[in-house]
Amino acid sequence: MASTLIVVGGIIGGAYVLSPFVLWRSFFLILKRILVTRDLGTRSKLKLLLHLTKELLYLPLLTLLWFIDELWFHAFRTTEVKSPIFIMSQPRSGTTFLLRTLSLDSQTFFSLKHLEWRLPFIVLWKALDRLGLRERVEKINYWRNTEPGRLASKLHFHELGSFEEHGIFFEERMYHHYFTFRRFPLPEILARVTDIENLSNGEKRKLVRTFKKVVQKASYYRGAGRIWLTKENESVDLYRILHEAFPNARFLVIVREPSAFVSSYITMSNTCTAAKHGIDPNTIPKWYDANLQFRRHQCLKQKAFSLELEKCGAVTYITFKQFTTAVAQTVRYIYSEMNIPMSDEYSACLEEIQRKQSLRVPGYTNKPCDISGFEDFTEFVKRAEDRPTSSASGKEPVVVRQ
Repeated sequence: MASTLIVVGGIIGGAYVLSPFVLWRSFFLILKRILVTRDLGTRSKLKLLLHLTKELLYLPLLTLLWFIDELWFHAFRTTEVKSPIFIMSQPRSGTTFLLRTLSLDSQTFFSLKHLEWRLPFIVLWKALDRLGLRERVEKINYWRNTEPGRLASKLHFHELGSFEEHGIFFEERMYHHYFTFRRFPLPEILARVTDIENLSNGEKRKLVRTFKKVVQKASYYRGAGRIWLTKENESVDLYRILHEAFPNARFLVIVREPSAFVSSYITMSNTCTAAKHGIDPNTIPKWYDANLQFRRHQCLKQKAFSLELEKCGAVTYITFKQFTTAVAQTVRYIYSEMNIPMSDEYSACLEEIQRKQSLRVPGYTNKPCDISGFEDFTEFVKRAEDRPTSSASGKEPVVVRQ
């Protein structure tokens, strides 16, 4: 009996040690800050600790599923991810709308869904498909049915089958992303879970290696040689190391003036944080200042990185206003700039998207907030707005007649 327990304990322990998931320094810093902070009540602390405990209990199973994929579907490791397109912006700048609009062209692009980022296992995807459960599972709403959850759904409609950004993966599987701060809203946590530059080389390799395999799995399972499309509007430094892993990536940068997106960003931050665990982040000292300062820094980093990408011809700019008021024209411009053929079917689909967009009612209001410190980014946005568009450049989209 004792020997059996030792063996079982050794297997479980090995699952933690060998797991491709979780940056442990980030995880344990989160745990420590929750335990020692005086900024959260006992009930809020227990909610966060319960979440961490459940994640620890699930981890051996997730590790097992990962290695099942490695053994049974090892061919995914040789899958080439074709010419990815990275959408980059600041929050509340239309990136989700752009990602989901482009993803509708399933002949050209493939994007990962929330379910695939959260549970990146081919064996599980196959099981859901074989059992006929995928559609039902993908209809599950990410947001809880609470007042903050319902408001969050208006701000960002989100089911497990929705095409989503890769921040979902870094938050839920690696515990290293701005979204992690929304789940654990302590200012002391923010710097650790968003800092890429000060990660050890081993941590960076783990972050990128695991991520790249997840994308290869999706490409192997349903990518079929199409272009991988993803987005990130929280961490420019994360995109830097991903660009090293995917050097043939092209960047699609959508910009919006800070006077429009910052207040929406604060509304989103407040609502989504409250929706996750019922914690009002505004009751936490310095949360607002830390959150806003982080965004200022990200704006400066996006400007610097975009200028670097310009030098190697790897970036295309569009504006929020341009895209949301002229969806079809803007998408045709993107296809033209990136030399991607467009089918008649998708071209017609864009007109219907534009019609629905013109009828859209937000269902929420944003409170005004301080936008000092964003002046440099405002100039960057104006510069992007002054760049030639498709009509100015004379380029036309390539259209495939079917």
